[in-house]
Amino acid sequence: MKMRTLRIIAVLVMGSLFVTCSQSESNGELPVGTGTDGQINPIDVAQMEIELLNLINEHRDQLGKSMLLSMPSVEKYAEDHNTYMISQNRLSHDNFNSRAASISNETSASEVAENVARFYGTAEKALEGWLDSSDHKGTLEGSYSHTALKVSLDASGKPYFTQIFLTLK
Repeated sequence: MKMRTLRIIAVLVMGSLFVTCSQSESNGELPVGTGTDGQINPIDVAQMEIELLNLINEHRDQLGKSMLLSMPSVEKYAEDHNTYMISQNRLSHDNFNSRAASISNETSASEVAENVARFYGTAEKALEGWLDSSDHKGTLEGSYSHTALKVSLDASGKPYFTQIFLTLK
């Protein structure tokens, strides 16, 4: 009798775990690294960066905005900020003023802005997330000419995104 009760409890606990997992994914987003075929794939950060920048430039083109030109010399700032956010396990714009001042001094930028995100498993989802936020959308659609975009993975393979926007003098 006691053993049967323990089995029933174990079955109920296992059943609730399956229900909880399926409910947490019911928001329409694929889990990080899930391909269209449903298979879990590791994220290729270089490919995701290319795809995301292409999607951003397509969006800007549809609005009649100029394409953002990649500025590799600024990528180190985006990557360093991803590393910082990963170490804090949170999104932030911490130290932005210092980062922006360094970027301005190094590039002669008259204006610097940034967008950050995390845990989006595809470039499309990252762009959607930024477009769903009025502040991020405003930055993404702003009158900037150059950008540096980096994606970095935390220890569990979840991506963090930092995109820096610049207007050069």
